[in-house]
Amino acid sequence: MDILTWMVLVVVVLLASFFNYYLNLAPGSDPEDFQVGPPQLGITCDCSLNVLIIGGIVVLALSAISGLFGSRLELYTVGIVSFSLITVAGFIGRRRRHQEWKELHIAIQRAVPASSFLGFGRAPVDITFDDEDEEEFDYDDY
Repeated sequence: MDILTWMVLVVVVLLASFFNYYLNLAPGSDPEDFQVGPPQLGITCDCSLNVLIIGGIVVLALSAISGLFGSRLELYTVGIVSFSLITVAGFIGRRRRHQEWKELHIAIQRAVPASSFLGFGRAPVDITFDDEDEEEFDYDDY
């Protein structure tokens, strides 16, 4: 392979790594977005396979252009290294997101501490918005 092809390959792997990092960082998402069933069960589905998707797509693209590589060893090496870099970038983004959730939970616990009444602990205040039960004001009645 010539130097231009290698440069394009490195740029593609770096862009895919950054994209996978920010995709798994998922700014604006909350732990409740991944909650399955009632909140009392505490079951979440934060699929850890998400970090593998972009790396798999890049490996499939590499296999499509396998004719550009001089040998199979070169193709396998580039595929394994690019898949590893992209997956590690996604894993780092996911760990950072979970760390932000933990820090947010600690900040909320400090802002709204649990109170106790006669020695019994009470859960922090849950704010729910139930707009569906409110009746709308009808202006036609007046």
